[in-house]
Amino acid sequence: MSNIIFADEEEAIGKINIDDLYDKNMKRDLKQVALFNKMLNRVHKRIQTNTRMKRNEKYIWFLVPEFLFGEPVYDQSDCIAYIISKLVENGFYVRYVHPHSLFISWEQWIPSYVRNEIKKKTGKVINEKGQVISDAKADTDEPDDSDPNSKLLHQNTANNSGGKKQYTPIGQYKPSGMVYNPDILEKLEKKITFKN
Repeated sequence: MSNIIFADEEEAIGKINIDDLYDKNMKRDLKQVALFNKMLNRVHKRIQTNTRMKRNEKYIWFLVPEFLFGEPVYDQSDCIAYIISKLVENGFYVRYVHPHSLFISWEQWIPSYVRNEIKKKTGKVINEKGQVISDAKADTDEPDDSDPNSKLLHQNTANNSGGKKQYTPIGQYKPSGMVYNPDILEKLEKKITFKN
């Protein structure tokens, strides 16, 4: 039939559901994400295998294939971006090398048992990347001796709690002593008087 002439009234009154238009796109996107997760699992397996086989190497090179047999065609750049974001979110150091290579490293990661030992020995809590999160000394009222500003800016030190110092204005100042020792001046005077 023609698009202009309707066969019955139901066709004329019916509305189009816009959500149905997006169903195909949603299904395609879900398949893409499932495929990207398969690729991410391959990367994880490769990392685990490399860790088991080569204990001293804490990096891998991963080539993202252009296609997978038995899988629909996918956008390789989207897959690379997805893998990079997930690995960085997981704590890996990832660098992309054109056209489809990924350098993945976990050398900078500090394991939890090392972090616990550092916390026991130094009292400092560090994160996975070695940055100091908190210091046990900072929680107490004692200032840290390694920080030069701690004594300047810390309000509860023993020097400040002793009381406020009293200062005399310059106009009211009267010197109480001499700059030179009086014994030295007497010796100098005796030497001068004997020479005459």
